[in-house]
Amino acid sequence: MSPKTKTENPKPEKNKYCVIVNGVVVKDGKILLAQRSAEEKHVPGRWSPPGGKLERTGTVWHALEKTVKKEILEETGVEVEDEMQPLINNTFQHEEDDLLVLANVFLCKYKSGEPEPLEDTTAVRWVGEDEINNYEFTHSNVKNYIIKAFEFLRNHHWQ
Repeated sequence: MSPKTKTENPKPEKNKYCVIVNGVVVKDGKILLAQRSAEEKHVPGRWSPPGGKLERTGTVWHALEKTVKKEILEETGVEVEDEMQPLINNTFQHEEDDLLVLANVFLCKYKSGEPEPLEDTTAVRWVGEDEINNYEFTHSNVKNYIIKAFEFLRNHHWQ
């Protein structure tokens, strides 16, 4: 008997985990940020690195990394290299529906593509470290992991 594969990402039951990923894409010392669409239910108009929920498609090898690549491409039109650096993972409870969220953030190397706002975004731009205070992020921890990304880049010369 083969496992069923769902084609949709149904809303999880209350108090279940939702796994999300974000990719901090690096190019020429800057990172790529995306502004959430005004139509988004959760924090519309706010900024974050591109990302999304891990779809429930069964067992997939490297599911987190594949989801990061897919979400960055779908939201910004940018492709990233296969090599990724795990940056942060944390768990928090979503304020609106008590959903437990496991967030995984990866540092990603730019590969190709000109950023443009696509799925679920209204704007995208490359942002330098000296510009991050000009943005209203989706959550306070988002700014913290962007700061951590720039610290990692300074200390490890990873590009």
